[in-house]
Formats: sequence, structure tokens, C-alpha cells
Amino acid sequence: MTTPIDSVAVIGVGNVGRSWAVVFARAGLRVRLWDADPAAIARAQPLIGEALAEMPTAALARITAHASLAEALAGALWVQESVAERLEVKQALFAEMDALADPQAILASSTSAIPGSQFMAALPGAARCLVAHPVNPPHLIPLVELCGTPATAADTLARADALMAAVGQSPVQLAHEVEGFLLNRLQWALMGEALHLVGEGLCSPADIDRVMTDGLARRWSFIGPFMVAHLNASAGVRGYYAGLAEAIGRVQASLRTDYPPSPALVDRLAEALEAQVPVDEIAARQAWRDKMLLARRAPKAPTR
Repeated sequence: MTTPIDSVAVIGVGNVGRSWAVVFARAGLRVRLWDADPAAIARAQPLIGEALAEMPTAALARITAHASLAEALAGALWVQESVAERLEVKQALFAEMDALADPQAILASSTSAIPGSQFMAALPGAARCLVAHPVNPPHLIPLVELCGTPATAADTLARADALMAAVGQSPVQLAHEVEGFLLNRLQWALMGEALHLVGEGLCSPADIDRVMTDGLARRWSFIGPFMVAHLNASAGVRGYYAGLAEAIGRVQASLRTDYPPSPALVDRLAEALEAQVPVDEIAARQAWRDKMLLARRAPKAPTR
């Protein structure tokens, strides 16, 4: 019989890891923190407290910091790794976690783009490992992409899906591995064309951001691109493509989703963006972003 998950370990407490701690603590789970850099724990704790400020004090009390990886893993049945996006770091860490963690524990990675099989599949406990890729910050944006490796057990994916739903996240499952998973493939495809349009002088970075915030994102934020297409034509998605397939094909042929972010183009972007938000004001603007995300949480549209 599988033991219910009531204690989790969050390994790596940068922006993503500390947000994961909020997700689990507000859902009533005990959260055990560890980071290879003790100073990261000290930085994370007040920020976690701020994120949980509107929750009962018991939520914050459920979070404890630990001096060693072994201590953090003790008793945890879900482990959420959110360390540096470097293959060699994840390979070493997962090998150590697989040796130390409870045999029933699921080991999950927050990796943004590295296929899990590159650092999980050769482990003795590969069947209990998977990617659970969130959107930053996960305590305010609920999507989680669940992706196993060829060695991941079906029961691991089922338990992961159930846990994510239970803690208030919105899980989707990938049928097999693909670099970047779903969200980043879509995001980076759009960013590639955005770089193309700015790089070729068609518009400014601010224009692109406005096209999103005042255009595409207004609808995408609550119904998504496929439903947008379905509702944009009286005959639904069949009518949408019947009327626009030729035009869509012409435009797609000219897209540059692989447009290189040259140093000169990155400098142009940085100059434009830093004029709006200087680097030393990013932390304050992140706090503003989080308040905006909290205020804009909307109920899901009906699915039937």
C-alpha cells in the first residue's frame, strides 16, 4: 500500500524552489528545505514568509530548514529538485538523492529544458523519477508539466498527477520526452519570432510586449490559442482553418523561431528594458509582478 504524501523536501531554494515551498506548505504538507549554499536558505526564508503572509501562521511553521541533504530527505515522500540548470549538477545530485531518499519517495526535477533521462534513467531508482516542470513562480501560476523518462513507472506519474492536483496546481502529462517540454517550446518559439521582428527593425521591444499584454494575452490568459481559434469563426476551428489556412501557411513560411539573439541585439533589448526597469529595481518589480498575478487569478472557463 502506498503511503500518502504528507512531507516533501525542496532541494534548491532559489526563485523556483522557494515558490515550491509555498505551494506545498499552504496545502498543508510539511516542507523540508535544503540548499548547497546555506546563505540561500537565509535569503529564502523571509521571502517565503512574505508569500505566506495571508495564510495562517501554521503554514509557515510547517517549513523547516536542514543542514544536510540527508536530513532534508528524511521522511519526505516527494522531493522537488530546483538547482542550477546544469546537467552535471543534476546528475550528481540525483544519484545522491536516489541513494538517500525513502524507497517510496518520488524524485522530481524542476528542470526547464533538460530531458530527465539524461540524469535519471541510469539510476537504480529510475522508476520513481520524473520531471515536474513548473512556471515561475509556481505558487501563483499553477501549470506543472509532468514528464517521465522511458524508465519512469506509470504509478509514479499517477501519484505525481494526484499530488499536483491536491496541492492546487494544474498538471499536464507529456506522452514522451521532448526538449523544453511544452511551455518552453511554445514560449521560445514566440520569443524567436519576437527577436526576429525587433532584430529586423520592424518594431521596438516595447511594441512586442504591448502586442502580447494588450492583444494576444488578453484572450490566451483564460481560453488558450486553440479555443481562441475555435471562437474566432462562426463555424469553429474547422471554419477558422478553412478560411485562413493559405494565409497562415504564407506567414509561417516567413517566421524565424530560430532567430539568433546576437550580442548586439541583446544589448538593444537590455537598453530598452533597463530604461523601464533598472537591474537594481528588478526585485521590487518581481514583487509587483507577483501582486498582479495574484490579483488576476481568474476562474477557469467551463470545459463542457
